[in-house]
Amino acid sequence: MIRRNAASLTLWAICLLATVWLAPHSFAQEDQESDVYVPEPQPEVDTIMSPREACIENFGYMGCGPEGEPILQQRNGQRNSVVAAHWAAVAISKSLKAGASHGENSAAAADQTALANCRRNGPTDCKIVTRSSNRCLALAIAYNKGENGYGPGTDRKSAAIGAISRCHSVSGANCVVVVAPCPEDDPRWSAPLPLPTGVQGGTVDRRMVGTWQLLVNPGYWIWRVAPNGTYEFHSEAMDNARTNAGTITASNGNYSMHALNLRFDYTATYSFQGPDTMIVKGSLGTSTYHRMTANGR
Repeated sequence: MIRRNAASLTLWAICLLATVWLAPHSFAQEDQESDVYVPEPQPEVDTIMSPREACIENFGYMGCGPEGEPILQQRNGQRNSVVAAHWAAVAISKSLKAGASHGENSAAAADQTALANCRRNGPTDCKIVTRSSNRCLALAIAYNKGENGYGPGTDRKSAAIGAISRCHSVSGANCVVVVAPCPEDDPRWSAPLPLPTGVQGGTVDRRMVGTWQLLVNPGYWIWRVAPNGTYEFHSEAMDNARTNAGTITASNGNYSMHALNLRFDYTATYSFQGPDTMIVKGSLGTSTYHRMTANGR
């Protein structure tokens, strides 16, 4: 499934790696810093996703087949025909440092990894606030009010909506989802985030809307752009790149991005070679993204 690619890491890989630096592989899951800017929430614009895009939001790019059917994750070199009991957990400190885990084989292992990811940011008072073996989890934080909300959902998006609702009930506004693990997520890399909820981004060139892949040796970088001006990026490569999601504006060959769950802002130019190949150019180099199509990678 993962092919070799002789090309060097290009603009996007370099930029995102440089911006999101990266934890040791022994805990290659979610940890989040709290010094982020969160805009006021806007009325949500529902984004209709294809079956494959919906699958990616819940199972990751390499966890989905060409028609949007989930491919059960690989364990011990073989794909399982029956879903094993895997666990996810979320931890947080009084200073609002957060950590999460997913794809663990026991509740104890999930707790230990989530606590370790939280403590990597400095606090010693991290505690587990929620865990699950059969439902996705999400944690939303209002940094300006020092409040948070968390809870489970049947999928990543419903967990995020519930977490934001609970956060709003105690903080009033300015809540952002920082982690959203599901038990079935592959533990080799960070879990995806859902597209931002309750946030309206800028105008987006309709040609850019969709899910894009960048081949990274060995693995893929996945970038989703929604028509309402939101985006999500996550890595399915062995590089520990942190997931980020936020708002994007793209028109006339120029785009700018602002992450909501960590400090990341970036601007670059883009052009197309046909409908399914996008060339991105900026101060750090050039990269070629390929659109994820309904018929395969």
